[in-house]
Amino acid sequence: MNTTSQFTSNFWNIYIAIILIASIIGLLWLGFSQDKVKVPVKDKDGETETMGHSWDGIEEYNNPLPRWWFYLYILTIVFSIGYLVVYPGFGDYKGYFGWTSAGQYEEEMAAAEKEYGALYAKYGAMSIEELAQNGDAMRSAKSMFDTYCIQCHGSDAGGSRGFPSLKDHDWLWGGDPADIHETIANGRVGVMAPWGPALGQERVKDVAHYVMSLSGRESADPERVKRGEALFHGGPANCFTCHGADGKGIKGLGPNLTDDIWLWGGSEKAIIDTITNGRNNQMPPWSNFLDKDKLHLMTAYVWSLSNKDGAPAPAADTAASSAPTASAPTASEPAASAPAAPAADQAEVVLENQDGNPFGIFYFATGKSDVAANADAVVAELISAGKAGKKLVVSGYTDSTGNAQANAELSKKRAEAVRAFLVAQGVSEENIELRKPEDTTAAQGNSAQGRRVEVKIEG
Repeated sequence: MNTTSQFTSNFWNIYIAIILIASIIGLLWLGFSQDKVKVPVKDKDGETETMGHSWDGIEEYNNPLPRWWFYLYILTIVFSIGYLVVYPGFGDYKGYFGWTSAGQYEEEMAAAEKEYGALYAKYGAMSIEELAQNGDAMRSAKSMFDTYCIQCHGSDAGGSRGFPSLKDHDWLWGGDPADIHETIANGRVGVMAPWGPALGQERVKDVAHYVMSLSGRESADPERVKRGEALFHGGPANCFTCHGADGKGIKGLGPNLTDDIWLWGGSEKAIIDTITNGRNNQMPPWSNFLDKDKLHLMTAYVWSLSNKDGAPAPAADTAASSAPTASAPTASEPAASAPAAPAADQAEVVLENQDGNPFGIFYFATGKSDVAANADAVVAELISAGKAGKKLVVSGYTDSTGNAQANAELSKKRAEAVRAFLVAQGVSEENIELRKPEDTTAAQGNSAQGRRVEVKIEG
């Protein structure tokens, strides 16, 4: 016994010891007290005395215990006393040999490491592609997969409801070896917020039918699809922030909705349930259990399941599970120019020309909202226009990495930083408008092109 209560009191240690001693004494007394009758007892009529119990005419004689049973009973008690001497169990006594289950586990793991460590080290030095084509390595990896992974992903790695298949190219967190390794090592947490309270029953159904239409379902109601599309791209839902403007998903945020692969079911009922109640799923991290060589081997095995020939999937197959392109500009939001982004991950500002007017682009370092130090000199013409009464429209953007909600806040913070900069240069706040673009994700991946704020003249 080893409980946290021993840090403050030794009471429970003594309590368990007393119960054990009392139990052993009680069992010995019971055995010997029932063994005192040596011959069958006769009643006054000369009949063998019974215990007075009767079941359907069957009575129990008051006979002594059988010798073999009595000796076996005593032997059991003696064995238990010997066990308590050798192994832990008597209060806080650790036993003669000091055995613990944790110690035995560590010894077995050390023995296994001594026997197989060199083999796993050999696999750890091989590339993912080499391992995927090595039969012995894949058989070892399959054994580990069967031990740790089939409970969720199935014995054939085909997945089940709520647990993804590992045999296709539909990867929410990325299907290249580095992404798979990170997923296995550190685990993943997938959360979709419940939209039922915000949308209501009918609008949830509208969004569901639009989602159905994305994968070509003929059963989608055209009227609901039209209303659902508006909700998908705006309104209280803004589904596109996680699933992309075209519904093809954004890596690490939301899955592709345009294929026929559904983690929680693709029926109308299942989609409505997902939108209404949200989803919450977690894969545990394995880095605290598998060493680096085993993680490398497991990565190769999982990668091989969707790359049977040991070669990466064609780019077209993996594109759907990465980030999609940004939405097309609307009539109210003219297309912005796309100059070369900063070569380094740093704040920078450039001035271009749009329709004969100066057009400023403020770039930012990853996760930052600090305006470049030389911005006042670069966009002096834009500042002059603002001072002259021209309306300056400020819109913030981010790249596609990180949390979508945090990115939305960051794009707003960057736009506010640029507005504060313009005010500091003498532009009246009345001449500055913060305008949230339809899609604040301006570039995919960790791209400096996306980490920007645009300032344009309007009117």
